[in-house]
Amino acid sequence: MNQEPIAIVGIGCRFPGGVQSPASFWNLLQNGRDAITEIPGDRWNVNKFYHPDPVEPGKIYSRWGGFLDQIDQFDAKFFGISGAEAARIDPQQRLLLETTWEALEDAGLVPEHLAGSDTGVFIGVLNRDYNYIQLGERDRDAINAHTIVSSNLNLVPNRISYCFDFTGPSLPIDAGCASSLVAVHFACSSLWNGECSLALAGGVNVIFKPEVSIAMSKAFLLSADGRCKTFDAAADGFVRAEGVGVVVLKPLSHALADGDPIYATIRSSAVNQNGRGSSFTAPEALAQQAVMQKAYQRAGILPQQVQYVETQGSSSPMGDEIEAKAIGAVIGSDRALGNECAIGSVKTNIGHMEAAAGIGGLIKVALAVDHRQIPANLHFQTPNPKIPWQELRLRVAQSLEPLTNKDNQPPIVSVNGFGLGGTNVHVILQGVESLPIDTAIANQPQLFLMSARSPEALKAFAKAYIEFFTAQDNPTISLADICYTTSLRRSHHSYRLAMVVDSKKQLAEHLMAFLAQESRPSMFSGYVEQHKNSKVEENSASECAQMLNSLAERYTLEDSIDWNALYPHGGCFVRLPSYPWQRQRYWHESEASRQDRLGESNTAQASSVVDSKIAEQIDIIKQWSVAINSQRTDLLSTYIQAQIVQALECEPVQVDVQKPLNSMGIDSLMAVSLRNHIVTNLKIELPIEQFIASPSIAELAQACHEQLILKNLIPTIQIANFVEEIEELTL
Repeated sequence: MNQEPIAIVGIGCRFPGGVQSPASFWNLLQNGRDAITEIPGDRWNVNKFYHPDPVEPGKIYSRWGGFLDQIDQFDAKFFGISGAEAARIDPQQRLLLETTWEALEDAGLVPEHLAGSDTGVFIGVLNRDYNYIQLGERDRDAINAHTIVSSNLNLVPNRISYCFDFTGPSLPIDAGCASSLVAVHFACSSLWNGECSLALAGGVNVIFKPEVSIAMSKAFLLSADGRCKTFDAAADGFVRAEGVGVVVLKPLSHALADGDPIYATIRSSAVNQNGRGSSFTAPEALAQQAVMQKAYQRAGILPQQVQYVETQGSSSPMGDEIEAKAIGAVIGSDRALGNECAIGSVKTNIGHMEAAAGIGGLIKVALAVDHRQIPANLHFQTPNPKIPWQELRLRVAQSLEPLTNKDNQPPIVSVNGFGLGGTNVHVILQGVESLPIDTAIANQPQLFLMSARSPEALKAFAKAYIEFFTAQDNPTISLADICYTTSLRRSHHSYRLAMVVDSKKQLAEHLMAFLAQESRPSMFSGYVEQHKNSKVEENSASECAQMLNSLAERYTLEDSIDWNALYPHGGCFVRLPSYPWQRQRYWHESEASRQDRLGESNTAQASSVVDSKIAEQIDIIKQWSVAINSQRTDLLSTYIQAQIVQALECEPVQVDVQKPLNSMGIDSLMAVSLRNHIVTNLKIELPIEQFIASPSIAELAQACHEQLILKNLIPTIQIANFVEEIEELTL
């Protein structure tokens, strides 16, 4: 079943490392930058919550993450939202409003022209941190009518549809870490089904509270050094990250007819579920293979044609192995030696953005296709020895490398994703051939327009344009194309500036004069009270400087000019600086909630829990070391049984020491946590595979006993020293 390709015509994104646009994201990727930092103090006090011991109650063993700048700030006035409401709106909604506007500008689509259209909105979202802040027990008296806007995830995409007046499907997608890539799948399906003619797809994730990180620490999911070492032998988990990304999608034929810019096309996508696999929380190789095969069948593409796969790549030794083997079984099959498919993960640059992880990967490969380059997978030194690389015909991209056309076809790449709970998704992208650009009228006088919703924003816009025009990578963009774009492919706000110029250099000089409050010939500024139903007048303007001057002055006085008359033969759209947001801080949180979040209270309770853990460690070590040999296995069995009772929150009589762990409800995530808890407390080494295989408690106890004997661990005389070491760690 060959469906029409879907064009990615616009991108808006905010990612760690100061990424504010597709251009700055590509700069980060191209230069192989690592955007991970220590957890900022406005999220929580890292020193209060950090402890290197993964099983330390209430603590996080990683100090690192990928974070956005100015997460608490928003241009509420631009969107007509009051300060009181803005303070209670989930920042995920606020980030998406601004990013959606940027994505539409990047696509050359005027938001006002889309009002009332059947544009669909599909957003991956699962984080509720701000919801928990707003509805905390200590904030009940501050709850008001606006609080509800932060409590429902469906309002995240709905807010976009409301603000932009879109009437197409508006759906939140929660499929764990696969959420935003699944959102892309449903957006494409909606376009193919005719439910909408334009679609916005993306995802968002913010991190305000430490509790989820604490839980992930107990599950041993995080990387201790804060680096995603995807496919490396040293991979030890991921690092959490914030991010937001939105792509604008439309059928390829529509994009070509409208003269839209195209980053890449989506040829096909597919989604499935693990079903009843080996574990509720573990990835399944066969299910991943099935979803890939379905996607390639739908696209009519041979898997061997794929040149690069952006992987889920969550830096879990087991997850990396399963994913690589699934990809190799499909994409590496019947592939010649020397024609290995490159793989990598954007998580090595910016961390794991959870609900927004998939859209980050999709935007990365769309930019890679557009620039015809594959960015490097960072932190890769020693290949995971459990992955048979040559047999699978896979390799990890270790440096920036070319992505070339093959068989006279634009490059084909894919994005793979899966989420906790069993959702699998695969999306196939292909490049498009760029069209020649006509710059024949580049040196003729042109009319440049600029507008904003405040005087401050207009000045900020002028600064952004000056920087853009003087950038070294913009010499091929013609003045004619810039002016066409500002006239017909941008919104026109109330505060306006217009000028007639004959070069980009003169344009930059005029903008600098405007900032210095100096006048120039053929430069006009003014304020226009916009009327939603203003009448459009026809104008058959010639391109002479006198007529352009007349239009420039008129633009700053009224709101009824048909710019199509100035460009009867159309023009070439170019991507220009995005709207300069005038943000202010909007944040609603009680002092008590702030103290809880930052870790400035509840220390007495934490101490008692820590004391309990110390006692537990000392007790099992002491008991095993002084017991006679025939009792030691029983002691370990009782100890392991107690850990399972605690994990399952059940009665001891419900835990049979002879039954496999999975028969009692221990899934792979709990098995990993159990294993790490045991090996940390007993100071032994047991492979994770031994726990995933679901042994009985008795079998585990025997394995632990054998390890302790082999290591001749902890003679009684060392107990006092061990106690002192633990006490020092908790000071």
